[in-house]
Amino acid sequence: MKHTLVILLFLLPFGMAFSQVQVGVYHSGISAQVGVGTNIEKKFFGELRFWAPDRLDLDFGVEALGQYNFYRSEWYNFHGGLMIGYYGDGAIGLPIGATIKPISSFQRLGLLMEATPYILGGNFFLRGNLGLRMRLGGD
Repeated sequence: MKHTLVILLFLLPFGMAFSQVQVGVYHSGISAQVGVGTNIEKKFFGELRFWAPDRLDLDFGVEALGQYNFYRSEWYNFHGGLMIGYYGDGAIGLPIGATIKPISSFQRLGLLMEATPYILGGNFFLRGNLGLRMRLGGD
């Protein structure tokens, strides 16, 4: 069952692939994540995030996120959705955040601010992420 869940987590965001890909690096507290996903400018987008704990004694983690852009503008996007994760135990959460595009001449670069309430192993947590994301390819 665990292997099936991990495989589904890997395939979920890529089933919604678009012409552009975005990559990101996010930091929350003592841990970091590296993400790859679909075009964040679309109404619906997906992302796969891997925990990058360096030397900390944390379990390997992977998350699949499906998100909806509630509001899109030239300067920022406001989005939320569903997160399914695995860190030695299953997790489910509701990420909500904003991607700010601060450079008018280079709007492929975005600053992510995100809060995710989630349940892991029967316990409730609230995570805040800050990070950079960039769209690659396409127009």
